[in-house]
Amino acid sequence: MAKLASLRNQIVHRYWTIDDLRIYKEAKENGLGTIERFIKEMTDYVETKDP
Repeated sequence: MAKLASLRNQIVHRYWTIDDLRIYKEAKENGLGTIERFIKEMTDYVETKDP
């Protein structure tokens, strides 16, 4: 999640020294996998709980 937070900061604050290729690469390599794992873990958790 720390890498995802770093990516978020780069996008939101648009650190002008960061190039678009680096942002794309980090999102593809780190961000999307982290988000997918989080969604899976939350889905698994919700499915194991009684309403």
